[in-house]
Amino acid sequence: MRPLLLIAIIWHLSLSLVHAGGQHRSVLLEEVKTLTLHKGQRTEARRVSSVPQLKCVGGSAKCAFEPDVVQCYNRGSNGIDIQWECTSEMPQKYKFGKLSVSCEGYNYPDDPYILAGSCGLEYNLELTDKNFRDSKQSTNVRQS
Repeated sequence: MRPLLLIAIIWHLSLSLVHAGGQHRSVLLEEVKTLTLHKGQRTEARRVSSVPQLKCVGGSAKCAFEPDVVQCYNRGSNGIDIQWECTSEMPQKYKFGKLSVSCEGYNYPDDPYILAGSCGLEYNLELTDKNFRDSKQSTNVRQS
């Protein structure tokens, strides 16, 4: 009997160590005040696949510029979703258009607790002034 008990204890400890090594932490989304997202980096993932932290999906500037770092600030809730304001250093001719911050729910898709580090930003990059616009440019937005 003792060898089976020993095996069970070792198996349980090894599972605990694997889980602890993953350092998965949950965070209440409404308590997240700031996100700092980086070009070329990917989100943390637990239940779904990792995605780029920053992804341009369209706009009048046709993704002609990629910011290195974007900071998004939680400006409160509309009762349904968190309202995010995102800023970055970029040339004056560009600005963010439509923004969509997505985070992985910790246990299920609409979980109010999210996996720490799992948030990413999809954005439209727009030209700020019609003097910068090329009359042949399309304003179609690619949906993902």
